[in-house]
Amino acid sequence: MSTAPAIPIENIYYLFCYAWDRFEEAQSIPIGGSASPDLPNLLARVLLYGTRSLLRRGLDRNYQDQCDEIPTVRGHIELGQSLKLQARNVRRLVCEFDELSYDLLHNRIIKASLKRLARAQSIEPMLARELLMTAQRMPGVSDLSLERSQFARVQLHRNNAYYDLILKVAELAFDSLLPDPNGDGYAFNDILRDESKMARVFEDFVRNFFRAEQTEFSVLPLSIQWDAAKLHTTGIGRLPTMYVDIYLRGPQRRLIIDTKYYAKALQQSLYGNVSFQSGNLYQLFSYLKNAAADPAFSACEGMLLYPEVGRGLREAFNIQNHAVTVATINLAQPWTKISADLLGLLKAVSHE
Repeated sequence: MSTAPAIPIENIYYLFCYAWDRFEEAQSIPIGGSASPDLPNLLARVLLYGTRSLLRRGLDRNYQDQCDEIPTVRGHIELGQSLKLQARNVRRLVCEFDELSYDLLHNRIIKASLKRLARAQSIEPMLARELLMTAQRMPGVSDLSLERSQFARVQLHRNNAYYDLILKVAELAFDSLLPDPNGDGYAFNDILRDESKMARVFEDFVRNFFRAEQTEFSVLPLSIQWDAAKLHTTGIGRLPTMYVDIYLRGPQRRLIIDTKYYAKALQQSLYGNVSFQSGNLYQLFSYLKNAAADPAFSACEGMLLYPEVGRGLREAFNIQNHAVTVATINLAQPWTKISADLLGLLKAVSHE
């Protein structure tokens, strides 16, 4: 079974913020002077600060359809229902009308997230009280039984795009908590052990970091077709397109980076020999050789990048005219050192 990197809680948060392409916004949110004991406590602080900022700014509102019994005409009269009231000698009308309301899905999700985090078993008592008090400051927003599918239904636009980060934090908080089997609140769910989710986060983090923090390369999408000639076909299937994780293009260099989260960089044979993971190298080399069918990629560089588990690696080879680096990044160190090491990976390749 693979081993999770021992990543500090604050670094996990920054990892996600880069993956969301919201790191700059995240830096403006204080996460407390002392280290959080777990991810839910840190996310609770961020959600609390973010919600208070929204309340100071004014919650987003929009026109909502309303139907009510009112004494005067407003909007569209529901004739059938109004006649029934008249028959009972009730001097009111049933009208359908639009009214500005704070009771929008994204506000409901935030209110429900505050209450859900307050019930988490590991949340600090004072923080839990502050979460509930902040939720009570949203009286025009109805309660919601929170489900994961509701996050995908939120539609933001230019005028309320400032909700994006706080909703992503709320969604991560949702994933970090599981209902307690005894029905007593919520228990912490270690999302770091969800390998498929964290593999996507690690890939997005590295891609967006290089897009934001360096200017030597452009960070672009890249798909590669097989360098193959058709000899015979039944017309049933076709060779699949290869999509690389991260592609960096500079004036003089091109670099394909394949990220691997949790997967061990080293393997041991039956005879005790230690080597790099063959499957990962085969995949990267397939990218390089098939891309090289285009002369512009003839000397394209490749890199396998892992989070550091137990030991650091920085090995470089020249394989059939392609500089190939196998490296790890220590996600447990201070964030400034993580940033410097990632940028150093690009500088190191340039000297191969």
